[in-house]
Amino acid sequence: MQISRLGRTITLVAAVGALGVAGCGGSSSTSPSSDTGNGGGSTQADGGGTPTGTLVIDNSFVDKGIDPGHEFTPTNNMLVKAMYDTLVTFEPGKTEPVPSLAKSWKGSADTKTFTFTLDTAAKFSDGTPVTSADVVFSLNRMVNMQGSGAFLLDGVTVTAPDDKTVVVESKKANPALLRILATPPTSILNSKVLKAHGGTDAKDANKTDKAEAYLQTASAGSGPYVLGTAQQNQQYTLNANGKYWGEAKGFPKVVVRNMAAPTQLLNVQRGQNEIALDLSAQQAGTLKSNGALQVTTDASVNIFDVEANMDSKVSPTGDANVRKAIRLALDYEGYTRLSGEGASQAAGLIPSQFLGALESSDAVKQDLDAAKAALAGKTGIKLKLSYPSDATPNGVSFSSVAQKVKSDLDKIGIDVSLDGRPAVTFLKNYAAGKNQLSVSYWGPDYPDPNDYLVYAPGASGRAANAKWTKDMAPEIAALGEKAGSTLEDSERGSLFQDFQRKLNEDSPYFPLFQPAQAITGSKNLSNVVLDPTYTLNIPAVGSN
Repeated sequence: MQISRLGRTITLVAAVGALGVAGCGGSSSTSPSSDTGNGGGSTQADGGGTPTGTLVIDNSFVDKGIDPGHEFTPTNNMLVKAMYDTLVTFEPGKTEPVPSLAKSWKGSADTKTFTFTLDTAAKFSDGTPVTSADVVFSLNRMVNMQGSGAFLLDGVTVTAPDDKTVVVESKKANPALLRILATPPTSILNSKVLKAHGGTDAKDANKTDKAEAYLQTASAGSGPYVLGTAQQNQQYTLNANGKYWGEAKGFPKVVVRNMAAPTQLLNVQRGQNEIALDLSAQQAGTLKSNGALQVTTDASVNIFDVEANMDSKVSPTGDANVRKAIRLALDYEGYTRLSGEGASQAAGLIPSQFLGALESSDAVKQDLDAAKAALAGKTGIKLKLSYPSDATPNGVSFSSVAQKVKSDLDKIGIDVSLDGRPAVTFLKNYAAGKNQLSVSYWGPDYPDPNDYLVYAPGASGRAANAKWTKDMAPEIAALGEKAGSTLEDSERGSLFQDFQRKLNEDSPYFPLFQPAQAITGSKNLSNVVLDPTYTLNIPAVGSN
């Protein structure tokens, strides 16, 4: 992740902080739509358990519009997933690729090329077949428009040997491509419809494509839903696609509303078919005794960590013994309590839900005696701890985390001064490698361990910000390169675990915790699961 992407993450987080709630969002709430009543549509499952009525989803919006080629926010990912298909997809809450538009695929041994065979049954919502030309157009358009998700296919070319075959080739080894091609920005659009409304996949599409306005009023996909009405930053209505080529299991109508968390807390208690996405763990906890609701609180895929500067001219943390002392001094169990029920210690930098995650037994444990011994009697160590003071991702204040880091390091004689700044200022100093010690946060771009190679020594992004060069840890750098270019998931997962164990021994990073996240829904609903890729997999939500 380049700093621009880190900047987007922190910006979204800061917006959430303004509301003081968990989840991804930041806009003010709107009144419930007149066509859904005050608490959602009534429903009765028919004899086969098929849902009827209207599903109502409350979310605190971050809304850049629903053109797949432009969007890349949690709110828009959820909406786009419902209306468009990708080459491969994930089951609710999972990160293992399964067939979607592509019924099968094969990866090359060097992990540079993936060949997909399209399902001949796949059709767009207007009834026309999905062809390889639509895939090439859609992916090229996304890249050439230089939208938020364009970085996902950096160095990638897409070709179509025939109507039902797509070849995706990367300039460098990239086993993550398979999971990247399940993300909503890589959705496949009806190229004929897009061209008729000013769409183009030309190299200058960032200047010449005119289809975004059309896609805010109509959908052009092959997914289970089509767009009904759209009021950006307020409300979207989705209707079941009557020509859907797959097995439709969802509600015939879905309304997604922009609501602040306090309003979500009230709405979800009013009836059936309601889902609230942005309650904090504490807010959701107040509803667990309500027999009409299902409340799930677990660990987010986001990770809080502390990051040190490896440049001895900038920070005392250039000393390996100081880093070891910090690693052993941190009260990891205490950080999970800051977030509430459902949070967990981050055993490594890859979240527990992803391929390559470490087991909890690999997690670093606090040992104050060993931390003091690592300092070997050194005294007078002073550190400035920087953090974005205006952000509360998943309802956790960076200020609270920073205060605890200061308290923990004080116990081993390290004097910490707090340097809280607005996110914009924090990011500027972080990118320039000026921070001695930082409280940071990572939200994944896509659910694959390759997204975490930015932590490898010599990598751009996180490693560069920490001034951690390849020559400082060549063994770890080589291990990261091998893990990031291995095709088979079983071997790749093992290599990424070894990579993280090395980082836990000595690196600029100190993983703290995966904060708690909550999702609350009516008891009659099934598959009410927060999804690491789609926020909520709307087509999968049904009736019990």
